[in-house]
Amino acid sequence: LKQIMKKIMILIASFSMLMACKKDRPELQPPASKMVGIQDDWQLSKVIQFDEITQRELDVSSVYIGTDPMKVNFKVTPTDTVYSVVAGTSANYLGKSGKWKFDDNEYPTKVIINYDGNDYNLPLLRTIREGDPTLEIKYTKICRGRNVVSYKYIFTRI
Repeated sequence: LKQIMKKIMILIASFSMLMACKKDRPELQPPASKMVGIQDDWQLSKVIQFDEITQRELDVSSVYIGTDPMKVNFKVTPTDTVYSVVAGTSANYLGKSGKWKFDDNEYPTKVIINYDGNDYNLPLLRTIREGDPTLEIKYTKICRGRNVVSYKYIFTRI
């Protein structure tokens, strides 16, 4: 009887220690709004050229950015989503201004830029949340229906 009581006490003590070590699960925060995340001023800081045929990359920042980097502002107004560009000396494929939207406001995979009545699908290379230091998009040039070269544009929040 003494042995059984001793085993029961050890079992209760072991169970108590296991329960005391159990950590509470942290509460997950709601996902950060990408609509809020993209709204800011951005400055072009790097351009990587990607050859879609040979699969090679080349940093072309010095050629595409120039001495006065492009600046872009994304804004959400009560009635629309708009952007504006100050091209500086950078190669500019975004026009001076236009409208933009995500393909999915909660889980975007691309920014769709509309200027001069045309939509340009720019895949996001990383998520964009409020406080993220960079906005990374991809612009692909198509020749005769074939992807030939892509440019990875990396903008820094300013």
